[in-house]
Order: sequence, then C-alpha cells, then structure tokens
Amino acid sequence: MNKTSIAILSFAILFIVSCSRNDASYTVEDRIISTYPFSDPNPIPILTKDKRLYPYHAFMGYSSESEPQSWQVIKMENDYIEVFMLPEVGGKVWGAVDKSNGEEFIYRNEVMKFRNIALRGPWTSGGIEFNFGIIGHTPATATKVDYLVRKNNDGSISTFVGGMDLPSRTFWRVEVNLEKDRSNFKTNTSWYNSTSMVQPYYNWMTGAAFAKDDLELVFPGNQYLKHNGEVRKWPIDDKGRNLSLYTNNQFGGHKSYHVIGYWKNFFGGYYHNDGYGFGHWANHDEMPGQKLWLWSLSDQGGIWEDHLTDTDGQYIEFQAGRQFVQYREDQANNNPVRKASFDPYASDQWTEYWFPVQAIGGISEASENGVLNIQSVPDSGNISIKLHSFISIDGVVNVLSNSKLIASKEISFKPMEIHTLLVDSISIDGMEVIVDELNLHFNTKLQTKLLDRPFKLDKKAISAMSKYDQEYFQGYELLKERFYQEARDFFEKVLSKEPYHLQTRTAMADLYYRSGQYEKGLEMINPSLQLNTYDPESNFIAGNLYRALGNHINAKESYGWAARSMSHRSAAFLEMAEIYLYEKQYDLAIEYAQKSLQFNQLNMSARQVLTMAYRMKDDPVKARREIASLLSIDPLHHIANLESYFLNPTDRNWNHYLSLIKNEYQGQTHLENVISYYNRGFNNDAKNLFVRLNNSITLDPISQIWLAYITQDSQMLKNIKDISADYAHPFRRETIQALEWAVNNTPDWKLRYYLGLNYWAKDRNEEAMALFNSLENTPDSMPFYISRAKLNDTYGKKGQTEKDLERAISYAQDSWIAYLYVVQYYQENKMWKKAESLSEKTYLKFSDNFNVHVLHAKSLLYLGKVDECINILNNTKVLPSEMGKESRQLYEWALLEKSIRLIRSKQLTEARKIIKKSREWPKNLGIGKPYETDERIQDVLVDYINNPLSSAKYQRYLDSIAKTSDSYTLTLIRSAKSMMRSLN
Repeated sequence: MNKTSIAILSFAILFIVSCSRNDASYTVEDRIISTYPFSDPNPIPILTKDKRLYPYHAFMGYSSESEPQSWQVIKMENDYIEVFMLPEVGGKVWGAVDKSNGEEFIYRNEVMKFRNIALRGPWTSGGIEFNFGIIGHTPATATKVDYLVRKNNDGSISTFVGGMDLPSRTFWRVEVNLEKDRSNFKTNTSWYNSTSMVQPYYNWMTGAAFAKDDLELVFPGNQYLKHNGEVRKWPIDDKGRNLSLYTNNQFGGHKSYHVIGYWKNFFGGYYHNDGYGFGHWANHDEMPGQKLWLWSLSDQGGIWEDHLTDTDGQYIEFQAGRQFVQYREDQANNNPVRKASFDPYASDQWTEYWFPVQAIGGISEASENGVLNIQSVPDSGNISIKLHSFISIDGVVNVLSNSKLIASKEISFKPMEIHTLLVDSISIDGMEVIVDELNLHFNTKLQTKLLDRPFKLDKKAISAMSKYDQEYFQGYELLKERFYQEARDFFEKVLSKEPYHLQTRTAMADLYYRSGQYEKGLEMINPSLQLNTYDPESNFIAGNLYRALGNHINAKESYGWAARSMSHRSAAFLEMAEIYLYEKQYDLAIEYAQKSLQFNQLNMSARQVLTMAYRMKDDPVKARREIASLLSIDPLHHIANLESYFLNPTDRNWNHYLSLIKNEYQGQTHLENVISYYNRGFNNDAKNLFVRLNNSITLDPISQIWLAYITQDSQMLKNIKDISADYAHPFRRETIQALEWAVNNTPDWKLRYYLGLNYWAKDRNEEAMALFNSLENTPDSMPFYISRAKLNDTYGKKGQTEKDLERAISYAQDSWIAYLYVVQYYQENKMWKKAESLSEKTYLKFSDNFNVHVLHAKSLLYLGKVDECINILNNTKVLPSEMGKESRQLYEWALLEKSIRLIRSKQLTEARKIIKKSREWPKNLGIGKPYETDERIQDVLVDYINNPLSSAKYQRYLDSIAKTSDSYTLTLIRSAKSMMRSLN
C-alpha cells in the first residue's frame, strides 16, 4: 500500500469518526427466521441413558421441512460493528458483522436448523455458543435463558445472559459488551459453584467462521492434543502437511486440534483471497485452551452443510477453553491431562475479546486493542508491517532487530484504519515490533514463548504409586466427571483391602453426603479424623454431614478446623455464617460472612447471608448495599431481587423479580431459591415465595411437595394425584427428606415414584428399585414402567423387564418414543422376532417418522428380509439421530447380504450391480462418504466372482476380517463363507 492510499484511507475513517461519535445502541425485536424446529420432549427420565444429565429431558423430534418462526433477536451496534444475540437459543451470539466491509467475523447462520447433536439433542450451528457443565454442547444450548439488556453510563451496551446448570447447581453468566468507540466486542464471563461440593468443571466458548479454501488458521503452538490427551505435531504434521491451511486437511475424518505449546493470548483465521479475518484474544492464564474444529472435507463432513444450513455454507469452529483440551478418558493413552474440578463456593471470572481483521495479509500478532501482520515483500528485500487498531489512540510503532531500535513511527490510530510500514535492510529473523499503546508485542523468536510443560506421562509416575492410590486416583477422576456410581465402585474396592486409606474414606464420605446418606457419611469420615484430626478436607466433609443432620455444634467445630487451611477457608467460614443465620445469631452471621469474603470476594452465598442478616436486623441501608453488591457482580442475581422484594414487598418489586426469570426451567429457578432460604432457616420467606407464585402459576409437583413439607401440612399433598408425573424429575439431595416425609404422610404412587427417582439420581439404586417394585402395577405412567424396566434390567429382576415394557406401551399408544425404547430393548437383547413384530406395528403407526423407519429396517435385516429393508431405506430421508447413525451401515449390510444370495444362485451380473451399489452413500440416508472406507468384503466378493477357484484363500481372508469385526459384519462373513463352501 503506498502513501497516497494510506492518506485516503485515513481521511475516510477520520471523517466517519468525527461525524459520528455516537453511543452504542441496541434493539430487541421479534424476527421471523426460517426454522427447522425440534419437538417431542421425552418424558422418560434421562436416568435411563446418562445419569450425569439428569434432571434434564431430551428432545426427540426433528424436521426436514422449514417453517417461519418468530425469534427474539437482540442487535447491538456502534459505528464499526454489529453483534446479534439469541436469548431464546441458549443466549448465544448469533453473529457479528464488520460494517466497513460487510463481512461476518462471527458466522451467522440465517436459518435455525436444529439437529440432534447436543447432550439433550437440539443444536444449531453458527455464532458463539457458551458451554458450561460436564462435556459437549451445554444443556441450555437450544432453549431460553435468562437475559437483561442495558445501556451503561460509559455509552456501551451490555447483554447479560445466563442460567443454572441443573445437575451441578452452578450458575453461569456471560456479559456481551459493545463499547461505543471499539471495533471489537468482549465477553465477560462469571461462573459460580453455589454448592458445598466439588463439581465438574467444563467451559468452552465456541465461535464459528466460514470454511473456505483460502482460510489460514492462526493458532500459535507447536503441538496439538487429541481428545484423549495424546500429543501430535502442529502446524506441520508427521507427513509434512501444513494443517493450519484449511485446504490441507483433505484427509481423515472430522478434526479436533487442541493447539498448545506457546504462551500466546490470541488465535484466529485469515481469508487470503477475500482479504479479511477474525480472531479471539484473552489472557493465556484465563483461557489457555484453543481448539480448532473442522468438519471432514470429504462428503462425510460435506453432508453436514445440508444438515445444518440452507445457504450459508460450511463453517469451522474456533473455540476458547478454560482447559487445554476437551478431555475424554482413554485407558490406552495415560497422560497428564485430566478432568478439572470446581471447588465449593468458588467463583471464576474471565474476559475475552472477539474481533474482525482487515486486509492486512494475515495475523502475526493480536491484542485486545489491535492486530498486525508482518511479511517479506517478494523481490524487494523489504519487510512489510501492516496493522490496524480497534480503538482511537496516539501511539508509536517501534521496530527492533536483535534488540536494537532501527525504526520508529508515530501514528494516530483509529479503529479499523490500516497502516503500512516498509522496513528495508533487515532480516525478519530476530525482528520485533512493539506498539505499547495497543499492547502489541511481536517477536519472531518464538522460543521466548515456548512452554516447558509435560504432556506425556512417564510410566514410572504411575507405577510408583501404590495399587490403592492408583485405584483411588481413578475413582476420583470419575467423581469429577459425575460418574458417582463408578467412582464408588473404585472406592469400595480400595476400602475392602485398605480400610484406613484416608483419601478414599474422605471421598467416600463425600459421596454419602451427595446422596443424602449423612449417618453413613459420618461413619466413613470418623476414621479419617482419627488418623488426622486436623485434616482440612476431612473436617470440611464432616462439617457438611453434621450440618445436614442439624448437629450445628459439631458442624461449626469441624468447619473451624477446615478454615485453618487456605484451601477451605472461605467455604468453611461461609458454612459457619449460614449456621449462625439459621440460629438467628445475626451479628455472628455477618462476622463470618465477612470473614468468608476476605478470602473470596466473589463468594456470592456470603453476600446473600449479609443481605439477609441485615434485613433481619432491620438495617435496610446495609441490606440494600449488599443487594447492590450482588447485582454489580451479577445483574441476573435472582436472590438479590427477591431480597429487594422482601425488604419492600410491592407488586413492582415482585414483578421485577419475575421479569428476569425467563429460562426454560423457571420452576427450578424458583425452587432453588426456596431451598436456599429453607437451608438458612428462613422458612417463612420460603413459604411466602411459594404462596405468591401459586397465586399466578400452578406449581409443579415437586414444588407443591416442598410447600407442604415446609408448612408441615400433608393436606396440601392431595392435589399431587391430579398433576401429571411427566417431567417432574427431583434431583436435589435436600428433596429426599421432603419426599420421605410426603411418602410417610400420603399413600400416592406418584410420591413413591418421585422418591425412587431421587434415590436413583443419587445412586441409591437398591432403594429406588425396592420403591418402584413395591408399586406393583398401580401406576398408569409410561415413563414409570420404562424407568422400572431399566432399573430391574440393570440391578434386579430381569424377568420383570419385558412385562414393564409392554405396560409402558399400553399407557402410551400414541408415543413413538415408547415404542422406540421397547423395540431397541428387543434388538439389543437379540430378540429379533419380537423386535420385528413390534417395529412393524410402529412403522405402520408412525409412518412419517424416519427414526421408526430405520428401526424397522434393522429388525428386517436381522431376520433376513433384506429386500424389505432396502426398500424402506431407499425411501427414507434420515436426519442426524441415535438411529440415524446406523442408516447407511444397515443399507450396506443389506445389499451385501443380497449380493451373497445372488452369487449363491449364480446371478453374477446382478450380484456385481448390487455390490457396486453397496459402495454408494445415498444422500437420503444422512451420512456422507469419508475419505477412507472399509470395502474389504465387497472386494472379496468381486474377486470371488472373478476367480471362484480361490475360494479357500478368500475364506481365510474373511476369517482375518472377522477378528476385528462385530455386529452384523460377522453374520455377513458367515454367510459369504457358507456360500463359497456350497459352490465349491
């Protein structure tokens, strides 16, 4: 770029700025967007599939046809960029646009094409998705969240979105902030563990960008991690491919590159032909994870373009994470990567910037304030430095070579204005470019940024541990993943051989606390305290157990010792503050809440205690001060708004409290607040909250049970029988005591069902099964019988399973979900005649459901009815789903079975056609062809047709294939060998 062009560009940008130093603005509107909706919420408790996700329910229905649907869209803009948000779709950023060139630096999918991908099912691509919880796409990714939009005093706009992760009872919040005079935007995130227990820790902020052949992915690092922690080279792999160039990834399947190796704060991408890019910046210590996700560049990934978009094309994901990797355990590859954990009452906050990149040729360095690119000018010996800022500021560009200043230029930076410097007679090696005012510090000597961190595990480190320590270690890793039953199995194994293994006893006591078995927990923890009476972890767990039993003296004594350790100090002081609040010793409650805050200023529960204590001391000034503190940290803090109402119980304050609770599970939000008050001894407030709610809405069954329990009025339980049990999924440990009281006071099967679910959720499987079995055949509920069938099949009377599944269908004749579950059970247990009989009924009854089509096709295949199977699959459009994963494989197997029969009957020409067809990947089956396919059986059959005299050789080869095969492939191999033997 020459000086003249620089001057012209500078003038244009300056003109815009001088004429329009406007505040940022926003609109909230209902916009009609073409939508492929999701439907069919599944009332069967997700306990039957994955306990970790309970109490959420899944969605089972997806559409291949679009329809216009109204969605609430928040648009924030300033003079430089536009940011769009969808509070009804997980609160995600829908997309972001650079106004100077009209390019999307955050990919915006113009359709809502929900597909069965996430933990609960529905997910739609594009934007920036905020993921919290256990793994994968967050449970709230496709549904409403709480939100608030406001204009700030500095002229910026903030949209706050958030919710509660139900299984962990942690609260997440994301503020998307657009300043008036910046050409990027930031996200301020907070996440709070409101429990006295360690919770799983998983966070990834998932941005999307266009996938194009000219895209270069700029992810600083020298290695990448696979999901299991295995280390690979980056960006040049073992085969010499530069993986950072999108087009060089034309091999293998979908790609997950968790790039590591350098202390760098940014990553992004640049489109060299189109001359623009995108990026992300955060302090490395806050967001060390940088993941690149690519759909396979084969048809395997290409088909997802059709699954997820209409006209916007393929995309990539650039993800920022709180850990190095989205870890999935692999026993065959032990390494230092583990699951992270979230300490009791811990709060985390971090800031990220998302930015566009102008036509500067690439990205060499970026900060929250600007971006630069450095490259050699061909055939000139010059180095080109191109940069632009995201802010208005006067600054100096300093160029150094081997630490010596060789050039310096003062520049008046304006957002998105490109500046070019040409430096001659300098080698790019040893070069530095520093712009302090933009926080840009580029150095070609990457060794200065190299991390000295091991990502491979010396086997001696594990072998040096005792067997008991190893098993405890494995168990605790499972605990952090919310696999509590599996963790317990390891702990029990250790204690059966080493009864006084202190860490295992403490962990086991913690599991008893989580499951509401407090007496057992104390029995487990006491020997640990005998081994070390000062152990902080053991004392903290003991305090939890004593407090749950109402033994406040011993709880306070235990917490007092736990507070001697910095690791437990804030949490232990909080617990003591809550006990004093319960005991109405408000001055002591205030004292210990303040102590807690001295060691964790973001302990939200401690601030709640202060608010409540000041209210009870009739000190509204200080109470309102603490409310203001809570809302300054979390503008969506519902307890703070409730406290405002309790201080001044007007309709206005009540309506304000209600107005900010917009999420999918509003009843759970209210119940969480009720339990918070109840646990602190504020029974009247808890009751009043329910009573006020009950005046305007019908309380869900679990809330009604809690209201009856708090008031000790069993007459309130009479209405439970009239409310559907579907989706009433109790999961909190505190609810167990309320349900046990209800069961003892009212003989209603639903109460026992709810208590059984709560036991099951807390791994008290035998107690749950006993309760369910005691109900015999009284319930008239499909979810009940399927739940009992699963429990008995796993832990008890397998002979009871089929009868319960039949009963389930009898109570849900119009539910394809019930039929699906029962047919799958028959198929999994190789009861093919029963499977086919029921799947045919299902197929005829729900003829427009692709899941049912695939299900029936599978039954037909395994009974040898290959032509019927093929016909169904030829005429079914399959969308991504649990059943959909099998569609193309069933198609191939059926065609191969047919070809074997044709060879047996010596119809060789037709057999060749069918074998050829079995190599195809019909688009209607919803699965694209990968780069590498396994067509060994097809090859063997063709070779056999060409040379039948080599039958023995082909049979031996089929035997070798069988060694690494399972499922219907083995049936095919047996069929092929039988055919060869019969013809030779």
